[in-house]
Amino acid sequence: MAEAREGRVEQAIFRLPPAKLLDDGRYNVTVVYLDMTRAPPEAPNPPPLVPKLALLRLDKPTVGFYRYLYEAVGSRWYWVDRHRMSDVALGHIINDPLVEIWVPYVGGVPAGYIELDRRAEESDDTKPINIAYFGLAPEFFGRGIGPWLLRAGIRQAFSYETKRLTVNTCNLDHPAALPLYQKLGFRPYQTREALFDPRR
Repeated sequence: MAEAREGRVEQAIFRLPPAKLLDDGRYNVTVVYLDMTRAPPEAPNPPPLVPKLALLRLDKPTVGFYRYLYEAVGSRWYWVDRHRMSDVALGHIINDPLVEIWVPYVGGVPAGYIELDRRAEESDDTKPINIAYFGLAPEFFGRGIGPWLLRAGIRQAFSYETKRLTVNTCNLDHPAALPLYQKLGFRPYQTREALFDPRR
């Protein structure tokens, strides 16, 4: 993204206006940055009532499987950044010991993923963790898996005693993403207007 301008955002934002498609094929988008600076209160996180649900951390994921997840979850939301990366560059990221990829399986089928990036821990006393990616394949929408997965990811992040968990979304993302982040305790702290090219 380029040609960005920054501003502060009030905590009351719950929805974003639609992204504007420009004549040159790019989108004018609003990116919202959110953070959480303390762990949410302990509360049960009962799994949704779906058959044979399991949540597994990927151990040495292959680039091919990761690209499958990335496409299944992100294709309709214009996730393109990692499609533009070489296999070698992507492999270095997803196999870094400070990057965790957690996948919910429903009846043996991968339903989405959440990716926690802890690589900034080594250079910052707040031990920040970023939710780099989070989402579900569309076949699994509406079953309660998304909130359950996000809560599990938040708990996992704060198990490392981080003082700041971050995530960002934009108005090309699922319209429920921003409200869900705020419902679970994230607070928006910054917006950025940017031009985004969805072409790979």
